Amino acid sequence: MSTRRKVSVLSTSLMWTILTAFSSLASCGPNEPIAAPPAPDTARQAEPSASATTAPKRDEARTWSAFRGDARHTGRSFVRGPRSPKLAWVFRTGDRVYADVALSQGDAVYVVSHDHKLYAVGKDGRELWSYDTGGKVWTTPAVAKDGSIYVGTDEDKIIALSSDGAKKWTFSTRPEEATKTKEPAGRYDVDTSPVIGPDGTVYFGCHNLFLGLSPHGDIALSFLAGTSKDKIFSSPAMADDGTLYFGTQGRYFFALPKTGKPLWTVTTDGDNDSSPVVGDDGTVFFGSDDGKLRAVAPGGALRFEVILGGAIRAPLSLTHDGAVLAPTSGPVPALVAVDARTGQERWRFAIEPGQGDFYGIQGGAAVDKDGTIYFGGRDHFIYSLTQDGKLSWRYETGDQVDSGAVLGPDGTLYIGSDDKRVYAFRD
Repeated sequence: MSTRRKVSVLSTSLMWTILTAFSSLASCGPNEPIAAPPAPDTARQAEPSASATTAPKRDEARTWSAFRGDARHTGRSFVRGPRSPKLAWVFRTGDRVYADVALSQGDAVYVVSHDHKLYAVGKDGRELWSYDTGGKVWTTPAVAKDGSIYVGTDEDKIIALSSDGAKKWTFSTRPEEATKTKEPAGRYDVDTSPVIGPDGTVYFGCHNLFLGLSPHGDIALSFLAGTSKDKIFSSPAMADDGTLYFGTQGRYFFALPKTGKPLWTVTTDGDNDSSPVVGDDGTVFFGSDDGKLRAVAPGGALRFEVILGGAIRAPLSLTHDGAVLAPTSGPVPALVAVDARTGQERWRFAIEPGQGDFYGIQGGAAVDKDGTIYFGGRDHFIYSLTQDGKLSWRYETGDQVDSGAVLGPDGTLYIGSDDKRVYAFRD
């Protein structure tokens, strides 16, 4: 467990001064359905939060058209998921499936793989079309209201496609092309899943640069998150007021409005690769490699931090009854439910143990309308839990499950595995 240090919240003016100094140095920049393989604490509370995750304001996560189902990354659905591991189909790609799937407004399921392809798959598990991305894809595509698909790659690019798979445009994230400035050689992979704003702006991180692009591929926002060590692997969540939240490997966590000038910054004791979640009252929750789950008010005040006993690198989720779900890694990896108001642990469910500080749960959990929870682990299993953390069922895949769980509008559960497959379960 990391040494405990005081969390500092930097003022806007101080943080902006620091980042301006950074900026003076650099600016960033056919496949048929196949048969499945055999299924084989302490909390410090500084400011109580009122109903951080209950009473949803809108019908979220029905289409699950982007990472974690909605802009706030709640992972909540308002449909009933499968009550047994009954396979509807399995779709096979040419390499590992690390990212979550995304769903179109119609019948397409978008799957990305390390085989350099984005696949459109029908509800029956058959391939509709595929697009060669030119590089590995680690992150979930985002689907706009007009059907446009945005996907980032390991080749320093983000690509916009139409709903039939035709390329609309490609944007290079290399700084000499993206910002017309010189920057030391390096990788500017798109390692975060995009989030789309109400006006269609597409926000994402690449290396130490955070960008917003218009639907036409023009730069709408460019923010340098620090030096080359401050890489962004945390996929941004967006609050209802448009504020963007994300962390860096330089131990900073940002609240960034569309102006590109930080509202506040939290400094932690570890890398912040986990993707945050925004509660219904605006409280933002995020995890860190220091093993702590933090809750911060919209204004930047720390509400609580709780030590969970393992690095938190996976995306967080919200339940319907006021809890934050935090997946952990380490010797005893677990999915931990923490009360969103008090920071007290409600329950934890441990997966099969493994080796290494970052063995554990890498994908985010999905929660159905009844509170049933779905997620996968590096122990090769897909899990279904009751809302109080008891095992309902599990299904063994052929390799690690790093992908997050996704629920379709008909209750189908989709989840990928490093065994090159996407599994669809349906009652």
